[in-house]
Amino acid sequence: MADIKVRNLDDRVADALKARARAKGVSLEQEVRGILADAVGPDRRDVYKDLLKIREMTRPPSGKKPTGGVAILRQLRDEMG
Repeated sequence: MADIKVRNLDDRVADALKARARAKGVSLEQEVRGILADAVGPDRRDVYKDLLKIREMTRPPSGKKPTGGVAILRQLRDEMG
């Protein structure tokens, strides 16, 4: 685990973070960890694996072109690389 120190944080931001933590009944540190984890989101490899599973589950019969949601999911997969 890494430690991060944030310098020159605006007082309004620090106060807002403290208020959020207090409202949730968690420590400031725990609230900031949650915010940072949400900001970076899931690992793209995990998302790609999920898309591959969906692709296999929704594969159209041989020779037919996918439509609707399946086509959208495949487009998303291709755009994500």
